[in-house]
Amino acid sequence: KAISWSALAKAGAAALGATATAFNFIGQEAYARYLGHWGFDDGMLPLDTSNRVHYGYLAVLESIHTLLNGQVGAMILLTGFILGGIQFWITSSMKKNPPGDTKVGKWLKRNADRLPRSLKSLFASFGISGVIVLFLYYVVLAAFIGLAVAPFIGEHAADKWAEKKESDIKMGCERSDRHGVCTELTRDGEVIGTGLIIASSTTRIAYFDIAAKHGRLIKFEDGELTGWMP
Repeated sequence: KAISWSALAKAGAAALGATATAFNFIGQEAYARYLGHWGFDDGMLPLDTSNRVHYGYLAVLESIHTLLNGQVGAMILLTGFILGGIQFWITSSMKKNPPGDTKVGKWLKRNADRLPRSLKSLFASFGISGVIVLFLYYVVLAAFIGLAVAPFIGEHAADKWAEKKESDIKMGCERSDRHGVCTELTRDGEVIGTGLIIASSTTRIAYFDIAAKHGRLIKFEDGELTGWMP
């Protein structure tokens, strides 16, 4: 008996919920640490749920990128090639000597009827749908592992984001190879400051003021932002 669509739907919902929860928590952690790098509290620039999930997704991608570009990534790729070669060799060997004709295969056939009914049902239903369910449950497991290591992922991503922003700040507003990248903040026609945006909410903006050479967090409900103008 194949696994029902309702079981697949439940497994899919569990995987989606666990993944969203993990991204949400990781995103909040990364965002808080990123603002903390500049001396700001994330409570003054709150994120909604969709943005927290977005930050979490970016934080996970940042960690994966770092992992794959380091020594660990090289080891993972090497292991993948080795396992691929072993799999190819096993597949070729199985064509010449089917597993059912081997001593182990014949022993498994003789003892298959001794398996408990629950295990027989499991093996009988482990078709495509079973593979999907197994994959989804592994996704849930990965999500819970992500929750456990969220502080480390968040800290790593925040450091990378802050490092990139600091690099942009050191380069200044005007670039020789492209247009200016700074934003001008004005209110009632008066320039409040000019710099690079760090983060923002519907009521406040955190930015690095190029002239003052430090970060600023200001209430900015009725102001105007002016970007690059050709």
